[in-house]
Amino acid sequence: MTRTFHDLEGNVVKRDSGIWINAFDYTGMSHVTPHIPEINDTIRAHCEENAPLCGFPWYLPVHFLIRKNWYLPAPEVSPRDPAHFRLVSKEQTPWDSIKLTFEATGPSHMSFYVRTHKGSTLSQWSLGNGTPVTSKGGDYFVFYSHGLQASAWQFWIEVQVLEEQPEGMVTVAIAAHYFSGEDKRSSQLDALKEKFPDWTFPSAWVCTYNLFVF
Repeated sequence: MTRTFHDLEGNVVKRDSGIWINAFDYTGMSHVTPHIPEINDTIRAHCEENAPLCGFPWYLPVHFLIRKNWYLPAPEVSPRDPAHFRLVSKEQTPWDSIKLTFEATGPSHMSFYVRTHKGSTLSQWSLGNGTPVTSKGGDYFVFYSHGLQASAWQFWIEVQVLEEQPEGMVTVAIAAHYFSGEDKRSSQLDALKEKFPDWTFPSAWVCTYNLFVF
């Protein structure tokens, strides 16, 4: 995957790429490391404290169940069909909240994450029944999927700002999961999967992650 973090002004403040590894077995990678020495505790993934769900592209909000993951540095990924995410509009409502309308295009499966900042709350959105529900830990998680011929995904969130902060009112991120076609694979990912012993069942795909502050 490749991750890109933007600040309040839209500048890129961090960008990295790697193979993010989650072990669903309770033994973690202890039995895999002898076969793949580069996967060891020196590359344990570190939580991005200011990002929702620690700044990783969780496909489902199970971050609290899987305590250990690893991040092996790897070259940048460049999907042929890159995801696009933009702020369509920012407006103040008559009831004094801020309505942010977004538009996203990308592969058939995407995840959207929200974290409100101190002094702000997420009051409503255009998703589901309109009432935002937090994941465990206080962040918001949205899973989105579409068929082959889908128009751009447009949606909005409404933020109630009780106390303005210099670091903005909300952090959002979007992850694009490439589950099929040529974009699903990379040479580094294929090479690493080949190293796993035959008694393991690795599942892998390419992903991009973009974070923004508003």
